[in-house]
Amino acid sequence: MRMGKPSITEVELIEGRETIGKQTSWLVRLKGVDTLEKASEFQGATMLIRADERPVSLEEDEDYIPDLLGMDVVIQETKETIGTIVDVHNSGASDLLRVQLTKPIRGKDVRIWIPFVKEIVPVVDISSNRVEISPPDGLLDLNVPKEGPSRKESLKMERKRKAILSAIRKRLRALGQTHVLEGLSIGEESQRQSLMDQLMSIDFGLFQQALLNAPSPLSTNSITGELQPPPTVPQANWADFETWSPTSKDNDTARWWYKGLQLVADGEVAVIVLAGGQATRLGPDSPPVKGMLELDLPERKSLFEIQADRLLLVQELAAQVYPEAAPQIPWIVLTSDATDVSTRSFFEKKEYFGLKESQVWFVKQDSLPCVDYKEGNAILLESPWKLAVAPTGNGGLFSALHAQNITDRLSEEGVQYVQVYSVDNALVRVGDPVFFGYAHEQKADVGVKVVKRTSSDEAVGVVCLQKNNEQNLHSEHEGTQIEDISESDETEEGDERLAINIHGNSISSHYRVLEYNEMPDALRTAKEGDDLVYQAAHICVNLFSVDYLKTLADKKLELGFHSALKRIRCMKKDESGEWTTYTPDQPNGVKLERFIFDAFKYCDSEEVALLEVNRNEEFAPIKNAVGPGIADTAETALDMTLALRNRSMSTAAESDQDGDNHNLSLLRAYIFGK
Repeated sequence: MRMGKPSITEVELIEGRETIGKQTSWLVRLKGVDTLEKASEFQGATMLIRADERPVSLEEDEDYIPDLLGMDVVIQETKETIGTIVDVHNSGASDLLRVQLTKPIRGKDVRIWIPFVKEIVPVVDISSNRVEISPPDGLLDLNVPKEGPSRKESLKMERKRKAILSAIRKRLRALGQTHVLEGLSIGEESQRQSLMDQLMSIDFGLFQQALLNAPSPLSTNSITGELQPPPTVPQANWADFETWSPTSKDNDTARWWYKGLQLVADGEVAVIVLAGGQATRLGPDSPPVKGMLELDLPERKSLFEIQADRLLLVQELAAQVYPEAAPQIPWIVLTSDATDVSTRSFFEKKEYFGLKESQVWFVKQDSLPCVDYKEGNAILLESPWKLAVAPTGNGGLFSALHAQNITDRLSEEGVQYVQVYSVDNALVRVGDPVFFGYAHEQKADVGVKVVKRTSSDEAVGVVCLQKNNEQNLHSEHEGTQIEDISESDETEEGDERLAINIHGNSISSHYRVLEYNEMPDALRTAKEGDDLVYQAAHICVNLFSVDYLKTLADKKLELGFHSALKRIRCMKKDESGEWTTYTPDQPNGVKLERFIFDAFKYCDSEEVALLEVNRNEEFAPIKNAVGPGIADTAETALDMTLALRNRSMSTAAESDQDGDNHNLSLLRAYIFGK
């Protein structure tokens, strides 16, 4: 068989002899090849021989190489097959078998060398297509690649690292932020590598966009456009739940409930918990993640477990009404750099609180550097080798879902609606069928739960209706917020971009949320009789259609950024050039964040469904450390939870007089807390 174009020429071998040198070779004489010119035609050719024409008699311990290829390699002592012979190499002193191991090592296929000598390969069984080996200790590990990248891979990685670092340096120079690179030239190798890893993980293009887009934290608030209170908001009324049935038509809440259960049974709903916030504001003994905070009910349960219990109840209730269904509601947990590892470990340790592991999806949102608002937006450093970063706010949910293909996955699995809530609400009704059923009946793309404000001084966000006109279609709203770095997941409304809906059309009105500190006194205190005019308080329990989530992935509809003043502990160089830790007693930095209800502005008000719920049944926020007269603490949330449970016992006693049933018991457990 000659080089170049494949062809086979049959020739007759007359004689041949072996020549001994640095490498064994043969001199042969072929019939009809008696000149140098004819011999040159076979230069580079491979000489083959038919298997049935090979000499039958071989010396002892001799084998034809082609017969060895593909043979199984078996450990003689254990009879374990470890691989297959793929090549035979003559090294001069002895032959070497090239063996492809059956089991990959560290995810990679591995080939090793085995000396083809009697002591190591005592059995060659051609008829059984196997060789048996008796390797000395350590032989099989001798040629296994060491853990970690090869030298070639290391060089490739280093070149890539240098290219990325060069691009980062260029970007940081353009942003005037080269001070963050000082750590790459000091400290230990592990510290420098840690900084490099963090720099490579940050989207500096997004950071630049946030700096340009976010209004100054010290800018004056301005509200543009005509604001109005929402029209009459329907109420969820659970008072007569004992009488509910699938045929209830005159009772709105019962009708929504059973429609929602049908959506659950059909696999058309999912739930997202905003769990990126740390619990540092809740006191020194708090866990690293808010969702891990435990309440004495009297049994000790974390917020995550309380919420998982409700999700399990909804699934069971749907299966009771629709026996052919076995729903598994996807529970999507939004984490941050600060909470991701702890949250995943906690769920694994608690065996996902009785849920299937496959229905719990973790999504980590982006983080961006915090900046010093007094020093030209210089990035703050926790140490020379670590930038001070913070999550991009609960509005970062949408880009995280899109970037990690969660929205497409939900769509592929047939999910229509997603409930989104903040983890620090002890009374949140997770997977609420009433909420799903109501939104479906209204054909809404956005659902918003609200409670009535208790007073004009209550520090809550207020849902308003904004009328759009030619003058305010392009208006911008600026907001300021002063708080600690460890703020809760619920954040403030932000800039107003072009008032268009998800289809690119202008909209006549849209909903927005005004925070307490940005409402003019005239609006905040306005009354009609004894009631506040603006009384719909936002409790960070929302609903979005999956179609709407998919559309929000459009770059044209990206949410804007906002500046929030924080007290951020950091390190700086003092006058002598030494790194010193600063613990400010006043806000010194800015966190760049997006707000979830900025997404409302892309939805026409006719496609938003507001639902009023009972504060004492569905809103027990945990924002602050326990203290005398302090609201919204773990203690106040516990009191509200126990009070609701006590109501459950009284209604159960009344119901038992007429005979109870399992379905009603499940419903009662869901309403009042398990």
